[in-house]
Amino acid sequence: MTAQLDIIILFTRYPEPGKCKTRLIPALGADGATKLHQQMTRLILAQLTKLALTCPYRLEIHHEGGTEAQMRSWLGADHIYRKQAAGDIGCRMRAAISSHVSQTQRLLLVGSDCPSLTAGIMAEAFTALTTHDLTLGPAFDGGYYLIGVRQESADIICHSLFQDIPWSTDDVYTLTKSRAEQHQLRCHTLAQLHDIDTPADLRYFDHHPHPQ
Repeated sequence: MTAQLDIIILFTRYPEPGKCKTRLIPALGADGATKLHQQMTRLILAQLTKLALTCPYRLEIHHEGGTEAQMRSWLGADHIYRKQAAGDIGCRMRAAISSHVSQTQRLLLVGSDCPSLTAGIMAEAFTALTTHDLTLGPAFDGGYYLIGVRQESADIICHSLFQDIPWSTDDVYTLTKSRAEQHQLRCHTLAQLHDIDTPADLRYFDHHPHPQ
């Protein structure tokens, strides 16, 4: 029997000015915020390419906005593209994980807002899932940039960790970790990293993209 490949789901958005990285528009303008979003998405894709050299996996890109044709034109025809589900971020993550985890023993879901996320960190997340139920990558803004799920624990994670969470607040990671502990889930915590969401976060990026 062929072993199941690990799966990585990348959440991102089609780069339409005025509709992505909107909190950065006051600092960068609509075009500048869109270019930064494009750049960060390409950075994570470069790390995913590097990861594939030592840790084979199947990648799916789940997107908001745009059509599949537009996504293929932007990021290439070699990827699998799917529209994100309706609802808040919790509903969308739960739908993505629950519909794919039966196909693999280990699944990671990552966003495109964390330029410090490396292939090494994602490899650590996969390794942790051999002995843990859950992997979380905490962000300095109180959320998390990565969640990893092991197949055996997916049902309880999907039913417990994505409901009644105050998304986009600084309590997301803390409440998620506490909820996991309440359900006796073994959780591995990765390095704390910075998401790039607000003008204040730009100091944690390696440079400010030129708005032209």
